[in-house]
Amino acid sequence: ELMRALRSGLDTVKLFPAEPLGGIPMLRALAAPFPQARFVPTGGIDAPRLPAYLAVPAVLAVGGSWMATAAHLERGEYGEIRRLTAEAVHGSAT
Repeated sequence: ELMRALRSGLDTVKLFPAEPLGGIPMLRALAAPFPQARFVPTGGIDAPRLPAYLAVPAVLAVGGSWMATAAHLERGEYGEIRRLTAEAVHGSAT
């Protein structure tokens, strides 16, 4: 799929589910022969793992549902969603 995306002119692809597929080691293995590729890993990534993913040069962005879980939405915890999102953004800027 990655090779097909690159042949189609894309340079950024989503890697899902990142953690079940092998996490950062798998991401590095995919990126090594394709230095032009950028990845957006999602799936199984939580706040503690965010900095390690963002430290991988081939990672453009990281997606995660920990910032807005179904429970947060069901309970209307929008302040908590805002806090977790701001924490993720702030952490990614460092």
